[in-house]
Amino acid sequence: MENLMLYFIKANGLIILFYLMYVLFLRKETFFVSNRLYLILGLLISLSLPLITFTKTIWIEPTPVPEFYQETTTVNSDYIEVPIQETPIDWSLILTTAYVVICVLILVKIGIEIASFYNRIRKHNQQKEADFTLIHSNTTENPFSFFHYIVINPHLFSEAELQHILTHESIHVKQKHSIDVLLGKLFCAVFWVNPIIWLYRKAMLQNLEFIADSETFQQIENKYEYQITLLKVVTHQHDLSITNQFYQSLIKKRIVMLHTNQSHKRNAWKYATILPLLLGFMLLFQIETVAQVKESKIEETNYAVSTNYSSILTKNTTDKELRELEKSFSDEKYKLKISKVKRNKNGEIIEIKLLFDSGKTYVEILERKSTEPIDAIKIFIKSDKNDNVTCGFEEISNVVSAKYLEDDENGAIKMDSEGYTVDNMVKNGKKVNLIINGKLQSATVKSKIPLDQEIDVMKELNASDLKSKYNIDKKEGEIYYELTTKKEVVIKEESKAASTGWGISFETETSNSENLIEDIKEDTKIDYQKALIILDGNEIVASELDKINPNKISSMSNFTTSKKLIEKYGEKAKYGVIIIESNEYHKRNNPIIIDEKTNVDFRLNGDNDGFVISKNSQISDLEFYKSILIKNNIAFEFNNLERNEKNQITSITIQLSENGKIEKKILKSNNVIPKIFIGKRNGKLTITETK
Repeated sequence: MENLMLYFIKANGLIILFYLMYVLFLRKETFFVSNRLYLILGLLISLSLPLITFTKTIWIEPTPVPEFYQETTTVNSDYIEVPIQETPIDWSLILTTAYVVICVLILVKIGIEIASFYNRIRKHNQQKEADFTLIHSNTTENPFSFFHYIVINPHLFSEAELQHILTHESIHVKQKHSIDVLLGKLFCAVFWVNPIIWLYRKAMLQNLEFIADSETFQQIENKYEYQITLLKVVTHQHDLSITNQFYQSLIKKRIVMLHTNQSHKRNAWKYATILPLLLGFMLLFQIETVAQVKESKIEETNYAVSTNYSSILTKNTTDKELRELEKSFSDEKYKLKISKVKRNKNGEIIEIKLLFDSGKTYVEILERKSTEPIDAIKIFIKSDKNDNVTCGFEEISNVVSAKYLEDDENGAIKMDSEGYTVDNMVKNGKKVNLIINGKLQSATVKSKIPLDQEIDVMKELNASDLKSKYNIDKKEGEIYYELTTKKEVVIKEESKAASTGWGISFETETSNSENLIEDIKEDTKIDYQKALIILDGNEIVASELDKINPNKISSMSNFTTSKKLIEKYGEKAKYGVIIIESNEYHKRNNPIIIDEKTNVDFRLNGDNDGFVISKNSQISDLEFYKSILIKNNIAFEFNNLERNEKNQITSITIQLSENGKIEKKILKSNNVIPKIFIGKRNGKLTITETK
């Protein structure tokens, strides 16, 4: 709407500019034919010039993204009600509608006049001449012409006067002056609010009469009688404004122009006076300045994602804390809205909707509906290696999760807002004694591990290791496990979950990549000189580790020895396994099939199943994806689909749901939507922008 209004203002400004230059420099000149061309081009240029733009790029130094300071709160109540805001009256829409209605009415009036003209001439005798068709009408007072028709009442004029009038009107017909008349009417219909356009049209009609008078004056012998003919029809009037009328209200000016000396050819320079004004218009209004940030030379790395600002919302978060969360994550760039909160009788949140608007073409939405308490939800703002800031939600259960021990019978790991506890571990019906970070845990005390740590090593200790490391004598039937933790260190923002020998899987946040190889060497739990090392599916020796570029590593996992590892890799795994994947290897083993017809990606990769919706996706494509996803128990809905004139998607609302969990995004752009991946990624419903 704003772009249309700006175009409208520019077009009207150019019309005024052309008219003023005509009045100041050209109106009194006798270059009638050239003036006709000037006035027509003025209208056409006024329409087209605002559409022509040039881009000027200026380079600026990058500005660091300000750091966000961590402010952790936890979030309780039956409902949070978001007040409904009354929609204000859209005056711009009302005014635009009124303006368009008036334009349509004027156009309808023009159509009625054209229909009235053809209906009138149909009832009269037509006499075809070489250059025109003559219509004799006893009801017509004022002679006029329209395209190749000339209408006249022969009973009102003498033979000589009729000849003068026919000569005049035939010039209108031959030079197709009716096109100018209609063009002026159409511009008045579209730009009716601009008073200058009505004066502009009047100048066009006046100039057409000057052309006809001038050429008629050259063809007849008795100049005086022609002027008398002009005066004779002064009292006659005609009601069709789409025609070239023999009478115009400026008879005096027409007679004066007949006696005006011909303008000297050197005065043609006046037509060039409009050129510097058009150039100034282009320089002032049609050059768009685009600021381009200079790229900083940053060492290539795939491990530079960090969380700058995050908070954890749990089932026990209070109403007050919910409001504090909204304030904490809302400023001029970001806005967090929390709504549809519902609790059970214990005050635990079982339903909630989170919406995060970061000003992108889509908003992040997470909605949960269940009869059970919600999992802990991490609300975060992240910045990557290029200082690109993103925000969103992450369920804690997807960050640290656990499979039960091999052949165990009871649960092992539980989550809350402060961390996760490891207790009640049972193997083969026997209770497991835990030694966490070198300390034997009491059977009556739960072992708490903070959320910012990950399980590093978890293995069973034999009698000799238990005695040598912890000076504990193992009794018959006792089982001891050693568990160590460390600060979160993983590869990539969306890394594969690394599974230890005990089956604990986890995803954490990224750390520096430069020390990865050194971390392998310094890991006291695994002797890298003896461990089985697999790089991109191939076994390598320890000395080749130094040849690996850490910046090209996609994922890396260290596994202490276990029964499963030995079954899979043989005796080579008895000292542990180190698995490393490069970026290229990761891409080769995560295939993307591109449908050339629809330009849509179809991804198949285990836990990363889904589709990519692009600007060119059709309804049939979306329905096909819907049918595939529903077979995998994923409901896919889309609505509010809008397209541009090229049939490209500019707006769409997408929603995925599975087992009461809902993921939703609203995409709306002034241009076209980016490519959006929909499906599951690492077992989690995902709607996210992709390349």
